[in-house]
Amino acid sequence: MTISEIAKEAGVSVATVSRFMNNGPVKEETRKKLEQIVLKLNYVPESFTRKIINQDAKVPSIAIITHSLSNLYSSEFTEVVSDTFSKQGGVCYTLCCTNAEEEYRTVMDIVTRGITGAIIHDPAEGGGILDLYNRLSQRLPLVIVHSFPADLEFNSITVNQEKGMRDAMAYLLGLGHRRIAYVNGTEGYSFTLKRNIWKEELAKAGAEAFKQDDIVVGNADFGAGVETTHEAVLKYLKEGNRPSAIFTANDIMALGVIAALNDMGLRVPEDVSLMSHDNTLLAKSYNLTCVDMKIKSVAIAAMDLMEYALHGSDSTPRHVSITPSLVLRKSCRPLGQ
Repeated sequence: MTISEIAKEAGVSVATVSRFMNNGPVKEETRKKLEQIVLKLNYVPESFTRKIINQDAKVPSIAIITHSLSNLYSSEFTEVVSDTFSKQGGVCYTLCCTNAEEEYRTVMDIVTRGITGAIIHDPAEGGGILDLYNRLSQRLPLVIVHSFPADLEFNSITVNQEKGMRDAMAYLLGLGHRRIAYVNGTEGYSFTLKRNIWKEELAKAGAEAFKQDDIVVGNADFGAGVETTHEAVLKYLKEGNRPSAIFTANDIMALGVIAALNDMGLRVPEDVSLMSHDNTLLAKSYNLTCVDMKIKSVAIAAMDLMEYALHGSDSTPRHVSITPSLVLRKSCRPLGQ
């Protein structure tokens, strides 16, 4: 892949592509078009490789690229990684991206700055960005922390969210709950996986997954998700819906549920049991029973894989799976008690 090929694909001059690659003046419409093309073509300039080869390795540096710093799952993960790498004498940079195009630009930028390696935490879903990482991993040590099925050619970590969700449903059903609402985000493999298991486990128990009990909210992975959840769940409750338990696909949404229940004069767990997913500081602070995503273990595993990618004698990619567990607190109760 060359700049000339990109220029031909975009219908612009080679000089325009060169200015774009070097953050020079380019019309906004052209810039957006080129961003889409280089992402689609997985373009990695050879100059990036030269920068990696010639970089000063006296002070190792890694970048953590994540999708949200207002989500405590992401911030707690980055804190552990940063602290661990700092103790090893390295420097860690945390960068936030909200979509695939922004993620591409950020990755390309950190490589030009001579970064030693990168940890991609919860990346944008889609074949284009993953193909890019597969290619880039041949030139830069990479570790990815993700939740979706993917055939990766570099080191990766997943948490077995299927097991976590099945365990969560088994626990709620074991307490006698049969109408369980599921609060989740607008899109993403993780939300869909949990939704399917929610439906399957209710059906196995002879219960029904009512359409209105599948509550979808916007900005679910960001701090704004507290308010969007509050509004959606309050509307749901005002329409007369009364589940005996509510499961939220992350801790952020659990806070919105609590606010909505408070507005309706309903108590946790006396009136409605509440269970969340992730086990961040929010879950601990609000005494929520939840699925523990083992954030610290995932972060330490990421650093172990980065060490392997940087200094290991075997270049074969390693794929680590972390098993979640339930943390039982005081937000759920058996029916009839």
